[in-house]
Amino acid sequence: MLFKVRNSVDKKIYNSIDLTKFICAILIITIHISPFGSNGENSIISYLNFGIQDYIARIAVPFFFMASGFFLYRKTLLADFDPELSKKYCIRIFQLYIIWTIIYSPLIIGRFFNDKQGLVHAILVFVRDTIFTGSYTQLWYLNGLIVAVIITSVLLYKKVSLKKILLCAIILYLIGLFAQSWFGFIEPLKELTPTLWSILKLIEKVIVTTRDGVFLGFPFVSLGMCFAFFDIKISKKKSFVGLCISMVLLLFEVFLFQYIGFVHEHNMYLFLVPVTFFLFAFVKEVQLADNAIYKTLRTLSSLIFFGHLWVGAVVGKLLSFISEGLGDSWLKFVISLIVTIIWAYIVMKLSERKKFKLLSYLY
Repeated sequence: MLFKVRNSVDKKIYNSIDLTKFICAILIITIHISPFGSNGENSIISYLNFGIQDYIARIAVPFFFMASGFFLYRKTLLADFDPELSKKYCIRIFQLYIIWTIIYSPLIIGRFFNDKQGLVHAILVFVRDTIFTGSYTQLWYLNGLIVAVIITSVLLYKKVSLKKILLCAIILYLIGLFAQSWFGFIEPLKELTPTLWSILKLIEKVIVTTRDGVFLGFPFVSLGMCFAFFDIKISKKKSFVGLCISMVLLLFEVFLFQYIGFVHEHNMYLFLVPVTFFLFAFVKEVQLADNAIYKTLRTLSSLIFFGHLWVGAVVGKLLSFISEGLGDSWLKFVISLIVTIIWAYIVMKLSERKKFKLLSYLY
């Protein structure tokens, strides 16, 4: 294992990370569209969906955060940190956030009319969510990434040491866990200290969830930053062993806490941190020969992530129109996956032409 401060800008191409990001984009689809269908009471189906959606697929977003932090901060040096790169990056991510919010606006507006507390309440909820949790389901990642990069970059600009940044990130992640998978540990506060519980519930009404840029995004972006500033090299064998052990521990944590009823949300688990760390360390050391396919996969992963819920909504409606049960069947996942990949590829190829250059703003 080697931890050496990098003294030159990293210009290496990491094809293995692009491949992993593509796989993670597919896993994101499984979180939002049940791979085995959600219209049955079959316990086996439920367990299979749970195993994929709330165990395996939960690695995807932390990996995205780590990769984003890594690719951003490898363009500068720790001793000569340039905040201008972070500024430009956040502006670009914000543009994506606005563009995709507009694209999803028909589905967002649909929610306004389904709010039982009225249109005004729906609009206020939308404003709150747009600021704190994302304007639409998966778009919270863009919101969170901006916040995470701002926090990390400000601390770097203020010359805060990496040890203190990581310590701050770890503390925030641990706090966030109590509103997620560790919720069972604080639930007794409802009876023991009603006043404190009321304060926590008030905070929850404002920020809604700790699945955000502060408690989830910042810790993993800062880990990616460490891989960028330090030439961290862990052998593939050690990384793989660490990954396997961490996956077993995560499996135990996920299913145990679910069984005893501790879980409030499934986005954050303690052992998700070492799993993502060792996965990234392993993937980073895997050398894949240069091929145009990896650049394609990089673009496809972004378009798949952003566009899959529109595809899923349309596919679900069409299948429900054919037969009531099909809209929530495994067929929805399969068709949505195939159509999303095809759609993403078409958009990518069109964006390479001058007439459709504006499509490149989608990713």
